[in-house]
Amino acid sequence: MLRIVLLLSLLTVGSGVALGTGATVSDFSQKTVEARSASDTKSKILKQARTKLERHFSKGTYRINLKARWIPSRLLQQSPKQILAVQVDGKIRKYTNFTVFYTQRNRRKNVQIQLKVEAERKLPVVTDRLRKGAKIEEGQLVYQWVTISQNSQSYITSKEELLGKTLRRTLLSGQPIKKSYISRDLIIRAGDQVQVFIEREGIQIQVSAEARENGAKGDRISVYSNETRKKYEGEVLRPGVIQWKSTL
Repeated sequence: MLRIVLLLSLLTVGSGVALGTGATVSDFSQKTVEARSASDTKSKILKQARTKLERHFSKGTYRINLKARWIPSRLLQQSPKQILAVQVDGKIRKYTNFTVFYTQRNRRKNVQIQLKVEAERKLPVVTDRLRKGAKIEEGQLVYQWVTISQNSQSYITSKEELLGKTLRRTLLSGQPIKKSYISRDLIIRAGDQVQVFIEREGIQIQVSAEARENGAKGDRISVYSNETRKKYEGEVLRPGVIQWKSTL
């Protein structure tokens, strides 16, 4: 008889009888449903935010991973169906702001959230440790996914740009290569005779000069002209040719 009473007691728990901690089975089930709904809503927000971000990056070159840093609880209380759109606010940073548009009681609303943006880019990296002064060869490079920061433009993105270049610092295996890590090809050296093109008020003249500094294409170097007995600063255009920028 006692066993029957205990069994009946257990069966009544499912209809809302207290479990001894102030909660009931029905309460627990409701919280489970709410947690699942919040998780689904969060997933939809992250998916739409990722879709927006991918428009800013080249497809196949970047991989984007998002993590919620701050999402208001009132937003997570909405169902996934109520989420309409997600929009990027301002610049893309490590912690990026987004606006989420949603409906509540047939009214369109919006709220700001913040997500942590982790971007990876496929870049050439060295396969082994290379010492400063080494020339980079074909077999020493492979492409790998690399986590990048905001200054990703400073990384070299293709193997072709690196082949034959000389390292200015020692690199470890798997390390991507920044532009500042390699020596640029000098096309003018101090002492070379160069032609300086000077343009003022629509008139262009050409004077001979001697380079006082080494320079790669795009560098600004100083030169001295015996013809004019003046010192100039100019931009290196090609071997032996300087575009005047200022008179020193």
